[in-house]
Amino acid sequence: PMMRRALAFLAAPLGALVVVVAVVVSRRGRERCGMKRVAASALGTWRSPPSEPQIVEDFAANRGEFAEATRRERLLARYGEEVVALTSSNSYSEHEASCRLEEYLSREASGRSNESLYLFGPNDWLLEPYATPRCGGSWCAADAVTASFGVARARSGVSFHSHGSGFAEVVHGAKRWLFYRTAPDFDPDLDTQTFVDAVLPTLRRRPDFDCELRPGQLLFFPKDWWHATLNLADYNVFVSTFVADAGDGHPPGASRLLFPA
Repeated sequence: PMMRRALAFLAAPLGALVVVVAVVVSRRGRERCGMKRVAASALGTWRSPPSEPQIVEDFAANRGEFAEATRRERLLARYGEEVVALTSSNSYSEHEASCRLEEYLSREASGRSNESLYLFGPNDWLLEPYATPRCGGSWCAADAVTASFGVARARSGVSFHSHGSGFAEVVHGAKRWLFYRTAPDFDPDLDTQTFVDAVLPTLRRRPDFDCELRPGQLLFFPKDWWHATLNLADYNVFVSTFVADAGDGHPPGASRLLFPA
């Protein structure tokens, strides 16, 4: 009986602590990912695009040559003086600029996303050794996909937007993905870091998925799912492979903001 009373005495404050911790975690927006995870071997069984986002584990196709070629030191040694095309990181990617790759990587992300410039696009000269994902259907055949290369510093990312289906891979660093099945209320010029820090904790409607993607994982994103991204490491290299959605009427990767349905 004495032991039971002692345990009961401890249970109350511990229970309160659990509630407090849960509230803090919820307010910070770092909810459990909850996304379905499959083995890399499952890709061969995908005859058509899945209807929900999924994470493919142990995807190793680009962990060798491409990962080595895109290490910060190697990338800057080979391409640091090359001029790269940049676009704004807001929902519309509407502003363009250019600068040397070395200069771009020396900048820290700051300001609203319509004022922050981002390197992400079909830079073929940076994608040469990249192996795009292969599945069990023609929708992701080599001649049906378009790949885009990105590199960025921490706290950068792209505001909420939607487009066709595809795969995303983080080769170096880590990237946070926030998914909504239907369009959320958002400011298209608000950067994702500010959204995560100041807006997300106040929302009653949470993202359907809130996940971090790291090297060795491949994310599949279905068409028309709204998402925002946030780069987490000081140096992040990532590639998205956009597929041809049958009967969609849009080119692979076309934003629904720029090509309305």
